[in-house]
Amino acid sequence: MSKPTDGPMNGVRVLDLGSMIAGPAAASILADQGADVIKVEPPGIGDVMRYLGACRGGVSGLFQNSNRGKRSIAVDLKSPDGIEVIRRLIPTVDVVLHNFRSGVAERLGIDYESLSAENPDIIYLWVNGFGAEGEMSKKSAYDNVIQAFSGVTQSQSDANSGEPIQYYQLFCDKLTALTGAQSISAALYARSQGRGGQRINLSMVDSVVSFLWADVSGTATFLEEGATTGIEIGRNRLLEFSDGWGAIAPVTDAQFHGACAAFGIDSSSPEIATTMLRNANPSLVVECVRELRNAAKVLSSDEAIARLNEADVPCAKAMFLADLPDHPQMQANASFATTDHPQAGKIVEPQNPPNFFQTPSGVGSPCAVLGEHTDDILGELGYDQATIGDLKASGAVG
Repeated sequence: MSKPTDGPMNGVRVLDLGSMIAGPAAASILADQGADVIKVEPPGIGDVMRYLGACRGGVSGLFQNSNRGKRSIAVDLKSPDGIEVIRRLIPTVDVVLHNFRSGVAERLGIDYESLSAENPDIIYLWVNGFGAEGEMSKKSAYDNVIQAFSGVTQSQSDANSGEPIQYYQLFCDKLTALTGAQSISAALYARSQGRGGQRINLSMVDSVVSFLWADVSGTATFLEEGATTGIEIGRNRLLEFSDGWGAIAPVTDAQFHGACAAFGIDSSSPEIATTMLRNANPSLVVECVRELRNAAKVLSSDEAIARLNEADVPCAKAMFLADLPDHPQMQANASFATTDHPQAGKIVEPQNPPNFFQTPSGVGSPCAVLGEHTDDILGELGYDQATIGDLKASGAVG
């Protein structure tokens, strides 16, 4: 049986009724931070995420990353006996989360009103796609669909063709998971102050729009005329070197002129001396940047980065994710953990990012086999072996 770590969520029990990424990944963050997370899946097939993405030994990397450190119980939520198992779990848990479509929890009798009647202190997170109300509330939603609707693809549009471009990452799912974990933590803190349990509705759309708004809204923020556009943050293209790519962020005056000097570009014109002047003379800035890009192409990545570092310009090579575990900086951060998975063999994964000094968190145990902890959890609830056998025979649990 997996055990919570000594992390800050030690002592918190979470009932994870979610599937796919957004809900389960929020619960995984809490598991890494010490919570005892019980993942509920349908018998037989379980969470479909077990079978998607790159796999080894029958284990999906996506599933592992979103479900490590949890205990697994297989329960048929369409069965009255299965629902009874869930109802018996409710008094023992602090948090319930799910990402069912609108109306499903109510139909199953595991909505907030029903469960809070049995456990008034419960924190109940419902993750949905477009929101709890409105004409789109009943629509199913996946990451790429939310990227399109929430403005992600338009904010990434090609500067020349205008074609919207999506992130080739589950950007919306993972951002919603982070927001969900934070909202649960906030609700648990409020409860600790005597303010009771509560329901939390969290839409993927709201999570993403809130995250994007500040630096891609352009003049959408300002409802009255007269706003200036300035130089768009986030439109800085990567620099091409002779053997790779890199990014620079010359934000201050010293950094702008330092970047130019690093590549032998003359930036002494008084018309581009300061940020305000550069905003007023964008064509001169564009010319400097064009010359800088051409100069960068003849330098190796190492030489270019060395020059930029010498000039104290924020910069970095464009790295491949797979190379990061071996990078000296990431090793100095202890950013990754290598573990042995009983089915998948050796795996490397990011640690839980916050470094808690008094209550250290870590990488949870390997993702559980479907129903691996069913007997243990039912035993904790007082079911005897004969009853557990009957429940399995009926298909209520697996």
